[in-house]
Amino acid sequence: MGLIDFQSLPLAGNLAIFAVAACFVWLAGSRLAGYADAVSERTQMGQALIGMLLLGVATSLPEMVTTVSGSILGNAPLVTGNLFGGVAMQITVLAVVDVIAVRGALTYVTPHPILLFQGVMLILMLAVALAGAAIGEPLAYLGVGLTPLLLGAMYVLTLWAANSREYLPRWQPVDRDRKTVEEEMPEERLANASGGLLWLRIALAAVVIMAAGAALTLTGDALAEQTGLGASFVGVALVSASTSLPELSTTLESVRRGNVEMAVSNILGTNLLEVALFLVADVAFRDGAILAATERSGMFAGSLGLVVTGVLLLGLLQRRDRTVARMGIDSLAILSIYGLGLVGLYFLR
Repeated sequence: MGLIDFQSLPLAGNLAIFAVAACFVWLAGSRLAGYADAVSERTQMGQALIGMLLLGVATSLPEMVTTVSGSILGNAPLVTGNLFGGVAMQITVLAVVDVIAVRGALTYVTPHPILLFQGVMLILMLAVALAGAAIGEPLAYLGVGLTPLLLGAMYVLTLWAANSREYLPRWQPVDRDRKTVEEEMPEERLANASGGLLWLRIALAAVVIMAAGAALTLTGDALAEQTGLGASFVGVALVSASTSLPELSTTLESVRRGNVEMAVSNILGTNLLEVALFLVADVAFRDGAILAATERSGMFAGSLGLVVTGVLLLGLLQRRDRTVARMGIDSLAILSIYGLGLVGLYFLR
């Protein structure tokens, strides 16, 4: 349980700790976009790769903390609900950013084909994870289910393919008008910071996110018991939303800087890693195969992630600058589907 027994704290106390931890996660995450921008400029790496490799990993630290700590605590419904539910939540983050920061459809201004590759791999990995949960993970190797091992291998393959020089665009879309996002890009780009100072700042932000993420998962576990809503529902609707704060802050800041490809790749890269974390969860969970302990609500959340990811891919393929209420039609569809999904999750709790 750690130094503090959160189960013994009153509901108001856990809510306060949860809110403070979420604020720290937001503040640290908002700094990462600027740091990633500076790294991209200095290393000449593309925005999509920086978004996937740096932001995707750094902003996944709360998910890593909730996965490991929740698995050690033996709370499989919270872990699986958080991992499956986080995918849909983070895709929804893109729709929220579309409303806030983009004048037009977000998918219209993101032409890089690597984003399509990431999205397809995410759908494949989610489908494999859901299949493993459905069959109950009957096979294992050294105490770890074969499905999590396959997910880990698929994630490594995705990183290799995305970073390989052999992965070249097979088609080239017409370039978009960047003025829809670049007019709000701030002037400061950490141009004067040394390389060592830049990486120190990244490390400090990561530590803050990790510590605050630990507080989120411990208080979230306590709130699941105290509110009576059920661990799976809290894992999807509460913990997943709060641990997605780094993605929201970094994605919003990246878009405001004009780094739209980095922003979308951050979300897709985070989701790819999140599904791969089933391998880490299965290693840490000692009461059997963690996918076999997935409840109906967790499977529903994973299916919801499949649907909203598919809608995002349709938007990236069509690239139509058609908007409703300041957002792309695909973003409106994602928000609507996610809202209906939360209602379904509540009744499945």
